[in-house]
Amino acid sequence: MLNLQTLTAKARAVRGNIVAAVSTKGTRTKSPVYERDEQIKLRERIQQTQPDWVLLWWDISVITGWRTADVCNLRYSCVDWDTGKATITVAKQTKAAEARATRKGVELVRKARKDAARMDGDHVGYMAWDSATPDEIAASMTPDEQEMCFELVSRADVKRDTKQLPPGILKRLSERLERNLIDDDLVFSRSQIESNRCSSLDGSVTRQTIWKRLSTVCAWFTHHINAKLRLSAYSTRKIAAFNMMCRGGEQGLLIASEMLGHSNPAVTRTYLQLGSQAGEMQAAMALEVMA
Repeated sequence: MLNLQTLTAKARAVRGNIVAAVSTKGTRTKSPVYERDEQIKLRERIQQTQPDWVLLWWDISVITGWRTADVCNLRYSCVDWDTGKATITVAKQTKAAEARATRKGVELVRKARKDAARMDGDHVGYMAWDSATPDEIAASMTPDEQEMCFELVSRADVKRDTKQLPPGILKRLSERLERNLIDDDLVFSRSQIESNRCSSLDGSVTRQTIWKRLSTVCAWFTHHINAKLRLSAYSTRKIAAFNMMCRGGEQGLLIASEMLGHSNPAVTRTYLQLGSQAGEMQAAMALEVMA
């Protein structure tokens, strides 16, 4: 049965599924690693205990601030080898734009049906369409109305993001490309990882695959380095934003907000949990004064 979600999925398929990444529920409970020396120790642990492709994923994530799924779906064709810049389609924001376009189509259908009912003097029909849920309207759409929605989705904004990659990462990407015997264009293709447990070799590694690799590293970090921080694969995005903020000086928070695509710096402040960090710093300063 057609509903708002399946209508959006159908419209995306008609559009050509520009975004293949599966959106995942984010969380604000995970933390960035604030201290530079702790970031170095965490990276060294990955280098010592994980395959090269995991370290490459980590380094790209920390330098770009891209979401986990976006890095997992990075393609060699996204990289301009002359300039060293990589451009991706941001899955979360592109899908959000497509969902908004579908919702707009549903509301246009609602308006058209209400207008028709009013012209016919059908007060019951008018009230029925006025109170109908988006899912109910989607389920009752005619093929022409669906086509109208598909057209709106096809014109939805495609969010792209471009980041400069360091020469070292470009060199490692180039070397990995040379070893790629399967022409699937994916940097982190399942066919290229050291595992025979995948149910399918098609597509890229997933967020779950990344976390399975990093979970032991993060557990080691919590046990041996900093027990206060809760880390996940998503922490790389927060580390990138925090490092950008620190380099940006007085405008650092604004610059980090722009990097993440947040609506305003206040969102970024909450996202990076800067309030809790400020509290810890103030408490430490108070103890120093008392001493």
